[in-house]
Amino acid sequence: MFLSAYLAIMLSQLPVDVRAGENRLTQLELKRTPKSLTFEWSDTDDALRGTLSPAPIRAGRPFTVSASVQPISGGDFEGPVTFSLRPLDEMGSTQSVTVTKKAGEKSWATTLTADEPRDYRLEVSWRGTHHKVVRGVFPVAEAGLPSWFTWVVGVGCVVLAVVIGGWILLSRKESS
Repeated sequence: MFLSAYLAIMLSQLPVDVRAGENRLTQLELKRTPKSLTFEWSDTDDALRGTLSPAPIRAGRPFTVSASVQPISGGDFEGPVTFSLRPLDEMGSTQSVTVTKKAGEKSWATTLTADEPRDYRLEVSWRGTHHKVVRGVFPVAEAGLPSWFTWVVGVGCVVLAVVIGGWILLSRKESS
């Protein structure tokens, strides 16, 4: 009896999340949609829903994280929410932003940037009935081509098509 009470007390002193996110009760479920990653989490007190966009998330490019916290019972949650980002295989957060919700808004949102292509851990934390931290892992892809390059190629193709079309029309009138 004494031994089981002693073990219960000792185990209660350990952090809930010994290996930072492997506790199933604190894991976000991330799902991929065509334009974003969505996540959901809930317990008996709160429900958390949010998105990471645009998807796929690319190294060196900013992405937006937005989340809404809905208490299961009671009034709306109005406190601050903290978003933290770190590489999965490293300790400590590389970016952490605490966001307050403005009047009339339904969610908290911020912009983060992942530096390298690898797996990252997103942590969302807030204080409702007690302090809560939930985590999810998502991949970050290679940076790819810069967006300005796509615009330059697109505009160049349109200009080339107009020039070729004009040349064809003008060469037909001269041969008649």
